[in-house]
Amino acid sequence: MAGSSPHWRVVDATFVKSAPSVEACPDGGPPEVAFAGRSNVGKSWLLNALAGKTGLARTSRTPGRTQLLNLFDLTLRGGGQTRTLRCVDLPGYGFVAHGKKLRGEFAPMIEQYIAQRQQLRAVALLVDARRGLGDMDAELLQYCTEHGKPALLIVTKVDKLGASERGLLRRRLAEEVGASPRDVLLTSASKGTGIDGADGLAADLAGLVEAVELAPGNDGDGESDDDDPDDPGTPGEPGEPDEPGEPDEPREPDEP
Repeated sequence: MAGSSPHWRVVDATFVKSAPSVEACPDGGPPEVAFAGRSNVGKSWLLNALAGKTGLARTSRTPGRTQLLNLFDLTLRGGGQTRTLRCVDLPGYGFVAHGKKLRGEFAPMIEQYIAQRQQLRAVALLVDARRGLGDMDAELLQYCTEHGKPALLIVTKVDKLGASERGLLRRRLAEEVGASPRDVLLTSASKGTGIDGADGLAADLAGLVEAVELAPGNDGDGESDDDDPDDPGTPGEPGEPDEPGEPDEPREPDEP
């Protein structure tokens, strides 16, 4: 992004609902961005850092505990502008502690959400800086392409790497997915790296919502003309999203 781009940040974040299926998600509402990745990639920690709230998305020491579609509404502000979107924390994949059968049950839910959810605008794929792009990550990217959903490639836990390692990883991942290195976002939930500002995750999300608002058939509030009024859904307990560290590693500290 250019240096004159607005400094975007989240000014309000609210838990909406934990849905056991796509059909149970609220009708209508703001445009959605799904957060996907391995069970211990740190989706919940990144969402908490983005929102500036340590308890918005619940974290667990046990990878693979997110078994629901957890929805959160975010309001972003930058350069005198305001954007609203809904983040959806998808079940993690690739961890077998709960058994292969349970892990396999997540795939249809994720695929159905990506293929059928009309409010979905993009998928944010999170990749652990120490693991790189896995087979299941690549399959998910291909699935998004097949269904016309743009994907954001976000690297988590970059504080675990040195500066030179970060640059090499960024270029390697860009080559693997056929993108420019500048399109690979490096983040750290514990250090606040890559979250706010003109080149951070908040700015990327605001850009997605702006594109929706300017698209034909929209009235400027981020919702298509045929959407139902925003339904926050029935109250529910948030799921227990993923632990970003490996099972035998200490947890990253909560953001203040």
